[in-house]
Amino acid sequence: MPDESYDVIVIGSGPGGLSTAALLQKRGLHCLLVEKNNLLGGKMISIDKDGYAYDLFPHGQVPMRGSAFEPIFEELGVRDEFVPALEPDDPRDIITLLYRRGDRQEYNRVLQGQAMTDPTPFFKLWDIGADDQAGTVRIMAEMAEMSEEELAKLDNVTMHEWLGERDCPSALYNYLGFHANASLAEPIDQVAASEQILIMQQMMLHGGGGQYKGGFGGLTAVMAREFEKNGGTLINNCRVEKIDIADGSVSGITTSEGKFTAPVVVSSAGIQPTILKLCGEEHFDKAYVNYIKGLVPGWAFTSIRYFLDKPVMDTAMYVMYSDDSWLDTERFEKIKDGSIPEEVLLFMVNHNFYDENAAPPGKQVLVSGTVCSSNPEAKEIEALWAKMDEQMQRFFPEIWEACERREYNGPKEIADLTRDSVIEGQGGECVGLAQIVGQCGSMKPDSNAPINGLYIAGGDAGSRGMGTHQSALSGTAVARMVQQYLRGRTKMR
Repeated sequence: MPDESYDVIVIGSGPGGLSTAALLQKRGLHCLLVEKNNLLGGKMISIDKDGYAYDLFPHGQVPMRGSAFEPIFEELGVRDEFVPALEPDDPRDIITLLYRRGDRQEYNRVLQGQAMTDPTPFFKLWDIGADDQAGTVRIMAEMAEMSEEELAKLDNVTMHEWLGERDCPSALYNYLGFHANASLAEPIDQVAASEQILIMQQMMLHGGGGQYKGGFGGLTAVMAREFEKNGGTLINNCRVEKIDIADGSVSGITTSEGKFTAPVVVSSAGIQPTILKLCGEEHFDKAYVNYIKGLVPGWAFTSIRYFLDKPVMDTAMYVMYSDDSWLDTERFEKIKDGSIPEEVLLFMVNHNFYDENAAPPGKQVLVSGTVCSSNPEAKEIEALWAKMDEQMQRFFPEIWEACERREYNGPKEIADLTRDSVIEGQGGECVGLAQIVGQCGSMKPDSNAPINGLYIAGGDAGSRGMGTHQSALSGTAVARMVQQYLRGRTKMR
């Protein structure tokens, strides 16, 4: 039977919560980790069944070198188990890029290595002249060389606005429009320039699109194992019903398995479900509640997994976009209203490239995705699936012909697996909330919530950057905050 009293209780085993729990337990605190599902990992779940190993939806780690998970594994004493499937300087062709200009009928196709130091493949892909090539190099160099201080000044400037102040070639603008969708699940006219430029810097200098043997779930498995090995208590299939609060401080949690007490509760269940549902609005100032309700959700990724009866793919990623298929706010609203475009962007991961054991011998598994609404009840999802299948048949007939079966999932499945939907139209986000201009960077929600002993870890609060990297950074920072808080409590006694 688990103990009833702990130093720290962590809700949710996503990368934010799990990294917090693993680090604090390693540092000698008595921790309880509670997960509502049987599987661990939150949005970093990998599936291992029927001889296949793959992520729930397409992932790509940015940065590859210097990932937030590296120092976590180092501190846990398992640095040798942090094994990326690729190195940033892998000499092979890694990415198949397909792009169609708005004034063309056909897609150009090029192969790209992992590093982005050489822009030549992009110039060939875009089919642009010397002037546009020079303009592209100038803007990319400006992004690569931007200091942290300069970046911080762009938290309240959209990428669209920043590019509008420069003579930006249309091909580069369209690429960055696609990049905003694929890397941040946001539109270029709402993405903060500081966030997108930071991720572009990390891709250019430290590599992008990283993966791990067996998928990202391999990271989850190691951290969870070390958490328990160091004495932590893990309870899965356990739903938290309430965060208990007394006299302005947390006192523990009430769950489907009973009550547990602790002076600190760290939630990676999402900031809105934590504040509005698990705690309750009555415990917070009205202005803070309205602030939390006003945080804008990121978009979701809807995914199709293709199981192939023979190996037909020879690069790790397949990326397909056109000037017409990436989404700004106006295009996104049209899709939500039921107007499905002729083409959608596709982001696809070939797990066999990373791991020879990702499929049974002689077979392959491909995980594809495109951006969509985070609304679990979104009406356009099935139409997007049909469009993705249609493009697969048209542009990748070799994949379609080899397909034995397909699996589909969208924002509803993501919401069921991760954050509860407490505000209508939200819950299935690919990353989380507060990913847009005016709400991220220095304006990101604070991980230290306005109740003593309550902290938020994960993509909603406390850090910056892309996806899993951002969440692990948040978890690392929260672990440090919790230690400082508990030391302060001890001194006051």
